[in-house]
Amino acid sequence: MIKLVTFGETMVQYNARYVGRYREDGEYLEDCAGAESNVAVDLGRLGVPGMEITWVSRLGDDAPGDLILTELTGRIRVFASKYVGQHTGISYLNHYKDGEHVKTYHRKDSAASRLTFQEVKPHLEESDLLHLTGITPALSETCRETVFDALRYAVSSNLPVSLDLNFRPQLWKAPEARSVFDEMLEFSSILKLGYDEAETVWAKGWSPAEYARYFQSMNGGLVVLTLGSGGALACDGKDVISHSGFSVEVLDPVGAGDAFVAGLLGGIFRRMRPETFLNLASDARRPVLEEALRIANVCGALTCTRRGDTAAMPTVQEVDEFLASNRTDSTAG
Repeated sequence: MIKLVTFGETMVQYNARYVGRYREDGEYLEDCAGAESNVAVDLGRLGVPGMEITWVSRLGDDAPGDLILTELTGRIRVFASKYVGQHTGISYLNHYKDGEHVKTYHRKDSAASRLTFQEVKPHLEESDLLHLTGITPALSETCRETVFDALRYAVSSNLPVSLDLNFRPQLWKAPEARSVFDEMLEFSSILKLGYDEAETVWAKGWSPAEYARYFQSMNGGLVVLTLGSGGALACDGKDVISHSGFSVEVLDPVGAGDAFVAGLLGGIFRRMRPETFLNLASDARRPVLEEALRIANVCGALTCTRRGDTAAMPTVQEVDEFLASNRTDSTAG
């Protein structure tokens, strides 16, 4: 059994079914939205045999908290107590004709922003992977301390860490994020970020491969850069392996990054345990990584064709059917 643990804030998201700015009378798709819980639920939909997925958080004693518990319980292992007098975060997502989308948050001082390491620590024992994002340390000083306590625990326990940076300009400015990210990524075993994020936060004007090699020199593990419609590339210190992605008609890109991460991890885990994968020689790891990149790109692409965060994630059957009819090759650089 592979045990994955993640923690962070999940909000109720109101995803507009219409084009344009927020309207009180507008019709919305009500969904759960949290990068960490998205990855957890998305991984569950991929049906990796014998996988146990745990999400830890806090919720307010309110209707949004009830909705999140209802939606997530039974799909993953949920450890998120409700707190009287505290509120659950809310996100509004609106779409525009040019393909742009705008998120509006109501999450300041939410219950999840008070999550402590003592609430997380018991779930890390005997786990095989800790998955984190760069969103959580931006929520509060308490959450930042919790993240770094968890990272230090992981290193001391030889627990591999998957990290998706997920820069959110609504939460903090690039210089502050860069300072925290530089420290976080050194703890990561598998680091994922977008090329656009790299340029926004680090602004070095490099190519994707140059960024990948730079970050890999810092974490010494695996680095994966997503390239939007151009697919993704991965660097393990020896090779840079790329996958060109898949062309689809985009309806709603929100949640595609989380689906990509779930596909990447799921593609690895259905072959082997994370520690085994990370300890392989580069040549032996390559075919596993190539397959994982294909699966990740399928998950990201298909999620773009549907509305919703976790609601849009494809099933393992849909992924396999798509792969069977859309084969592309990975290349080394």
